[in-house]
Amino acid sequence: MHEHVFEVRLLAVVHVCAQNEGLAREVVASALGSPSTEEVRLANEANFLMGREATIVAVEVSAKLVETDGKTVNG
Repeated sequence: MHEHVFEVRLLAVVHVCAQNEGLAREVVASALGSPSTEEVRLANEANFLMGREATIVAVEVSAKLVETDGKTVNG
């Protein structure tokens, strides 16, 4: 089998109230984090049962801060 890597851009706007940016980032990461090994295994099982002979081997998710207190953040 060949390994294919896809970059899929998803837009999710998550509003977080926190005392600081670091804490806000931790909360966002927990909400949007990569699926667990068990979730990937279940997705692979479901795909196999549907006759799809392909295996998910890794998923990565990242977040970028764009605004603080109504002000746009660059970077």
